[in-house]
Amino acid sequence: MNRLKRLVEGWIDAEPGRNARKLADAAGVSRTTVYSLLARTGQSRRMVERATLEALAAGMGVHPNLLIEAARDDAGYWTDDSGPAANPRIRALQTALDDLTDAEAEEVAEVAEVVLRRVLARRAAAGQLPLGGVPEQRHRNAARPAGEPAAG
Repeated sequence: MNRLKRLVEGWIDAEPGRNARKLADAAGVSRTTVYSLLARTGQSRRMVERATLEALAAGMGVHPNLLIEAARDDAGYWTDDSGPAANPRIRALQTALDDLTDAEAEEVAEVAEVVLRRVLARRAAAGQLPLGGVPEQRHRNAARPAGEPAAG
C-alpha cells in the first residue's frame, strides 16, 4: 500500500533541495494536495483524481500511468486473484489500456493477438508450446462492416 506516497517521497528525496512545496509549484497543484498525499495511511482507499495525478506526473517528469497505476493499487482496485502484473512494463500497458476507447482497445487486441500467435508458433516449432497450444483466431466477422476484408 501507499505506492503513490512512496513515489512522491522518492521524487522529493532523489535530489537535494526538493520538497513538497517545489513539487506543488512544478505540478501546478496546491501544497495541501501534495501534503495530503504524503500524509496518507494504509487505510486511505480514496482514489486520487486523474487530473491531479497527471499534473503531479508532469511536475515529477514521469509518465502519468506510473502514478495512476499506483493510485489505483492504493485504492484497492486490484483483488488478490487478479493483482497487478509483476512486470512493470505489463502493469504500464494494463494502465494504458484503460485510456483507450473500445474501438482502440479492440485494435490493440488484434495486433497483440497476431504477435502472440507468431511467438507461440515459434515456441511450438521449438517444441516449447505452452499448455493450451496456439489460441484460435477470434471470429470478428459479425462485427466487421460489410465489404471490409478480414484481418489476417
